[in-house]
Amino acid sequence: MKKLSIISLSLALTACASQQASQSNDQTLEQLSALSAQQASVLSQCESISEQLAAQQQRFDQLEDKVVAIAPVPVATSKSTPQSCSKQTSYKLGNKTVLGESEWVSLEGQKNAFQARIDTGAATSSLNATNIVKFERDGKNWVRFNMRHNTLDSDIIVERPVVRTAEVTQSSTNKVDKRPVVSMLVKLGPISEKTQFTLTDRNHLSYPVLLGRSFLKDISVVDISQKFTQAKPTFKD
Repeated sequence: MKKLSIISLSLALTACASQQASQSNDQTLEQLSALSAQQASVLSQCESISEQLAAQQQRFDQLEDKVVAIAPVPVATSKSTPQSCSKQTSYKLGNKTVLGESEWVSLEGQKNAFQARIDTGAATSSLNATNIVKFERDGKNWVRFNMRHNTLDSDIIVERPVVRTAEVTQSSTNKVDKRPVVSMLVKLGPISEKTQFTLTDRNHLSYPVLLGRSFLKDISVVDISQKFTQAKPTFKD
């Protein structure tokens, strides 16, 4: 009887140990499964990062392909008497003409060239205009004004149809001025474009013509370290 009890106890202990070993194996399998899932997640993240880096490298390569080398723009020999040599070369950046901060321009209907300020900070273009007189011609609104020339002793009288009226707020007084706007053909080096000019008194400034972004957009870039890079143009009758 005593021997039978010992055998029974031994069998019970063996079964208990086997059950504990099975539970331990199950826990180990669960841990291994969790580790495997973590490894798969990390691997997926690494693959995603690798794809992002490859895409960035491809964009960098595309940008490098678009870089265009530009030849140096010749510097004017004199600031006070800018040169307008017929041998001047028009430099390009891609399909855009490179301009200096000051250039010679011709205006529609005028036989003289004017010095113009090239200003990327100005949204629109403007002309120096004094003695502005509005009148009607053939049922349309026109304007007559005096325009100063850099090299002439007397002003030039200009008549143009009014395309619209611009409202300009004075920064010092917040007063709103209504100014006529005219459209004129501008020739600057290889560029020949119609643009709108707001008429304003620029007698206190050095240049009678200001060309802003409305003229420059999509056709030119500006190198502010240069002046008068383009040959002095004229309109032929």
